[in-house]
Amino acid sequence: MLTGREQETAFLENHYKRTGSQILVVYGQRGVGKTALLTSFTEKKQTLRYSAGNCSSREQQYLWGRELRSRGKEIAEYPSWRELLECMTIQKGETTADKKVLIIENFQYLLKGDTLFLQELIRFLKEKKEALLVILTTYASGWVENSMISKVGNLAFSVSGFLKVKELPFSAMRKIFSDYTVQESISLYATLGGLPGLWRLLYPQNSAEENLIRLLLQRNSFLPELMIKWLSEELRETAVYDTILATLADGRHGKLNDMYAHTGFSRAKISVYLKNLMELELVEKVLPGTYEICNAFVR
Repeated sequence: MLTGREQETAFLENHYKRTGSQILVVYGQRGVGKTALLTSFTEKKQTLRYSAGNCSSREQQYLWGRELRSRGKEIAEYPSWRELLECMTIQKGETTADKKVLIIENFQYLLKGDTLFLQELIRFLKEKKEALLVILTTYASGWVENSMISKVGNLAFSVSGFLKVKELPFSAMRKIFSDYTVQESISLYATLGGLPGLWRLLYPQNSAEENLIRLLLQRNSFLPELMIKWLSEELRETAVYDTILATLADGRHGKLNDMYAHTGFSRAKISVYLKNLMELELVEKVLPGTYEICNAFVR
């Protein structure tokens, strides 16, 4: 079993064993280990996958159809959602009675425009004779927790469960990197958090200090650029967030009025952006303690 993911695996297995079709939403920030969890869970199961792109619904249908045709499937150039789901899950001459697993990654791109895909998915599962476990995954935790339900409305009642994949505990790092001393493990965990996606960047043959220097302190180090990339995918108007984060990090602007005078942004705008930062887990990886600092400003 995957280290540190016993509860999450049990949650998935429980829904897989239920009678009939199920829809699960599995979410968590980038690098937290969603892919590794689902890969382990589906190791001996018949699994179908599609990764949605950030594009219009028509372009999505075209790209999905093109991918299926590349696998030898017969489908129209611009298929409907129903045609895509049927082509994805139904194979001629298939005799297996085992429940299939359909994983759709980055599903937020399928719903942010409209809810037609989710409507068609629910209708398809109700009419389909064979049971199917559909797992919708996303790294957009803030969107799932704050916007998804209001977006899809009553369709949310057709979702069987939500699973937030959280960071692994310190004990998991100690188990995986058993050659490091406790002090070295503390240094690594304090910097990288419980994100196994970042742990894979470590060279176990190197000391913790050597790894941190390579990842953070050398010219053109990989980790700061990666954090900026991840933040830019989560946020709009990144220049505003960057300015506020830089002001927080500076430490000389301890009051809202000071931040207003320094940035030139209105007090109302600063408050809104601080609240947004409080909802974004990833910011903690860029500037540890951001939640507590933002909360002090907002209050």
